[in-house]
Amino acid sequence: MQVSTLPPLISMPVLAMQQVFTHHDSALIGLLDGILKESGIPTLLKNWTGSNIVEIPIPSLYPSIFVLDNAHAAEAREIIETYLNHSETARPDWDCPNCHSPVDGYLGECWSCQALRPT
Repeated sequence: MQVSTLPPLISMPVLAMQQVFTHHDSALIGLLDGILKESGIPTLLKNWTGSNIVEIPIPSLYPSIFVLDNAHAAEAREIIETYLNHSETARPDWDCPNCHSPVDGYLGECWSCQALRPT
């Protein structure tokens, strides 16, 4: 009888996941997850579709973002906080210097003649 020997197990560090954000809006969760991944932070989504299975909101089923390594948790929370608290200041409406049409403040060029907004 031949006994086979198994190779020694490779010791790998176990990284603990940590929840960094949860919300009932899965679109917001998806947006923030994409921002974190673009920042180089590996994430995992939990309950991505779970909040849609009942009519009554149950917070334990809300979609959540987890970072795969606790070392990234503080940075991920900071990125999320910065995004959520960023408010773009409203720009005043302006008149096109080229065709004199009134233009909404959020536009960077004239809707009528495509002239650029003056600086």
